[in-house]
Amino acid sequence: MNSLHYTILLLLIAIGCRSTPEINLKMIQNQIELKDTKTILYTLASDEMKGRDSKNGGYFKATHFVESFFKNHNIKPFYPNYRDSLVTDSIVSYNLVGQIGEFDSTRETILIGAHLDHIGIKEIEGDSIFNGANDNATGSTAVLQIGKVLAQYSWDQNVLIALFADEEKGLKGAYHLAKRMQSEDLNLSYMLNFEMIGKTLTTGKNQVYLTGYKRSNMASKFNAISPGFVQFLPQAKEFNLFKRSDNYAFYRELGMPAQTFSTFDFKNYDFYHKAGDEAHRQDLENMNSIIQTAAFTITQLLKNKETITMNAEIQPQ
Repeated sequence: MNSLHYTILLLLIAIGCRSTPEINLKMIQNQIELKDTKTILYTLASDEMKGRDSKNGGYFKATHFVESFFKNHNIKPFYPNYRDSLVTDSIVSYNLVGQIGEFDSTRETILIGAHLDHIGIKEIEGDSIFNGANDNATGSTAVLQIGKVLAQYSWDQNVLIALFADEEKGLKGAYHLAKRMQSEDLNLSYMLNFEMIGKTLTTGKNQVYLTGYKRSNMASKFNAISPGFVQFLPQAKEFNLFKRSDNYAFYRELGMPAQTFSTFDFKNYDFYHKAGDEAHRQDLENMNSIIQTAAFTITQLLKNKETITMNAEIQPQ
């Protein structure tokens, strides 16, 4: 083998290693540290963010923090300045959409998201700022931490990271982005959504449940990599949670697997949509473990080019 051929071989090996990195759980645990998770959560759920409502401007304070995080961790803008703009109640707001690496329209695309907004400030006695720590600063924190890890590697898929506006106003931001991506013929394969992961699931630590559990093979794919991580929650079907978070917009508009990971099981938290939904009430160590496990599992799904498919027996609604 001459030197030129040897050099080309080494380059091909190097490229292959970058696209299919060897990643283990310990590596992910070292990259997603508790102190960083705490900093992000406490920042997004601080009084300074005014409950992350667009009407009082708090939402835009939160988006500025997210934009800085994206820039600092090599998550590039998918749309100019990361922004997918929409109008809700006569206010111009926007989703934030970042991309991992270079975007190639010929490749399949994976979307990882959470809603960034909350319900703002209400005229009540005592604490009037609804900081929305669990709902959904926790999910937003997870998406940022997962995005930070994924941005350190090259993937054979397009990976998009999205923080949604106006979920509390009827999934408005997610619907706007889903319709836009549909009109742009984006080759979306599946969507992973994170919502309210701040408390420990009643069934045990480092576990989440999946809305629409039987609608796809997503739970089995996750559990094949991280056994016992994804649980079935009967109340999720009873309260139709599949339709109550941003995943539903993408399922409805694009007809693809789009599901939400959560730990709020109606038994483990008394502050849903209350002013008491504060950062100090979250189980930070368990939340950080969930983010680590989710990030590791997603890296393995991407590396192994796993396919998430709909259950043909479950008809769209």
